[in-house]
Amino acid sequence: MSLTREQKVAHRFLSSFDMVDDRLSSSLLALERAESARSSITGSIEGMGLSGSQGDKMCNALIRIDESIEDIQRMADGYSEQFKEVEDFISEVQRIDQQAGKVLRHVYIDCLSVKEVADEDDMQCTKKTVYEHLKSGLGLVFMLLSREE
Repeated sequence: MSLTREQKVAHRFLSSFDMVDDRLSSSLLALERAESARSSITGSIEGMGLSGSQGDKMCNALIRIDESIEDIQRMADGYSEQFKEVEDFISEVQRIDQQAGKVLRHVYIDCLSVKEVADEDDMQCTKKTVYEHLKSGLGLVFMLLSREE
């Protein structure tokens, strides 16, 4: 599929969601592990009644885990904002052109191929039609992006 320069800009913007989904999932997994490790260390410190250098090492590890948890939470917040931005643009396109918005949602949010989109129950059209809606939707996204600036 050949895209105009403007459609390519819109494609790159919407494609940023792919990275967000993966990074958000890995951040949440890391957050769960860090919180589990924090609980384990806290329990060990209390259970063993550690003091002195051993207790200091455990407390320092706990502080590093807490800092990591805060970093992961900030990253996850940033990723969710990026997802919301992509979602908002697709929703706006869908209000302007329902079919183009559906195609963008299937391609960029649901990660479906053009063939899979054409076969979707809510589409039931040819691949050529999906490409037409995709190009139209990308043009609308570019227009909306331009308006934002």
